[in-house]
Amino acid sequence: MEYAIVDIETTGSYAGGNGITEIAILVHNGQHVIEKFQTLVNPHQPIPYHIQVLTGISDEMVKNAPSFHELAPRILELLEKRIFVAHNVNFDYSFIFQELKLAGFNWKAPKLCTVRLARKIIPNLASYSLGKLCQNLGIDIQDRHRALGDAQATVILFEKLLREDKEGLILSTLKKTKEHRLPTHINEEDFLKLPESAGIYIFRDKQGKIVYVGKAINIKKRVLSHFTGNNGTLRRQAFINEICSIDFEESGTELMALLMECQMIKKHWPPHNSALKKYEPKFCLMQYEDQKGYLRLLVSKFSKNAAAVQYFERASDANQLLLQLIERFNLDTKICSFYSTAAEIKHKVAYDDLPFVEEYNDRVQQAIDYVNGKKSTFLLMDQGRHLDEKSYVYYKDNTLHAFGFIDASNQAAQLEDLIAEQDRCTSNYYMTSLVLQYAERFPGKVISKMS
Repeated sequence: MEYAIVDIETTGSYAGGNGITEIAILVHNGQHVIEKFQTLVNPHQPIPYHIQVLTGISDEMVKNAPSFHELAPRILELLEKRIFVAHNVNFDYSFIFQELKLAGFNWKAPKLCTVRLARKIIPNLASYSLGKLCQNLGIDIQDRHRALGDAQATVILFEKLLREDKEGLILSTLKKTKEHRLPTHINEEDFLKLPESAGIYIFRDKQGKIVYVGKAINIKKRVLSHFTGNNGTLRRQAFINEICSIDFEESGTELMALLMECQMIKKHWPPHNSALKKYEPKFCLMQYEDQKGYLRLLVSKFSKNAAAVQYFERASDANQLLLQLIERFNLDTKICSFYSTAAEIKHKVAYDDLPFVEEYNDRVQQAIDYVNGKKSTFLLMDQGRHLDEKSYVYYKDNTLHAFGFIDASNQAAQLEDLIAEQDRCTSNYYMTSLVLQYAERFPGKVISKMS
């Protein structure tokens, strides 16, 4: 088993908008270094002044250095079929992955992070930064914040970890490398306790404030997906750096996860949940008065500025309702408009063929009153978070009234008395749509229905 112990210097903190200025790779066979590679790299972008001060690498120094593209074949040769080792491994890995990809190479490797390994094998130290760790362990670092100096210090640290790993933690980590996909500032225990079941997960910052809420069929798998891949954009890095702890709540079903997610977002408005905050209906049935005074019904795309009789997720549902109203209240198709993606040819309405305005508008108003007065109530029952529990969703008078969990032995007829106060909710269009669509997909779960 061979290791590629790597350190890089860069122009910035995220791979998406920055470049490598220096790289060192020390190939290790588990006993000692067998090959050494180090070079400056021309990043083809200015090095910020504060980074020049930190590393001592200036624009002048890298001006005639090779580009990463030129070095890529040699770097790939050194990394291939070896375990990638670095201090805070995801940082170095993300840059090198990005640069190799830009050079046309599809490279992946198993990873070991000396930060995480040191926390396990040498616990209870005040700090696990490379500088503090080496100071506490008596490891001398030559040329701090230069790639070769830091890589050589990491080699000594890694050799110490290999010697003191009495429980085989390094080998077991390689067999389950998921923890090394996590940023080092996130507690591994938070991740390990996550279940592989449906529910919501909650990311909190260092003050404990909720910064993101997500839903999942498999909570552990979904959380891990946030930290895998090599999207090095500033926005993604800022998001990941903000996460300091992870909580979760199991839901039993996909629908309950969706509702729980929405309710928590409404309560806390996490800064990274902007997509769900903006959720709006797609179509609506509108009413308006034309120049002749006739009330018209129109199915159109949703508009915030238009008063709607009813909102819809699908145009076909809105068209179907309008057709029912035309037939039930004898409305005239010439002044009712269905939604269509095809270009419509406008015809001049022959008002002489229409009833008197007052008579016709009375029919339209009856149709509108019919829609507003039609109440639907039903109950959805589904599996709970364990065998002794059921989940329920109570849709009452055209709105989501409550959702939660009850003992599996309780009967649905007793539900009104069993609803806990915390189960009641303030519904919105999105939550209502979720429930109606779920009831349509799974009619067998609708055990009580009234119109």
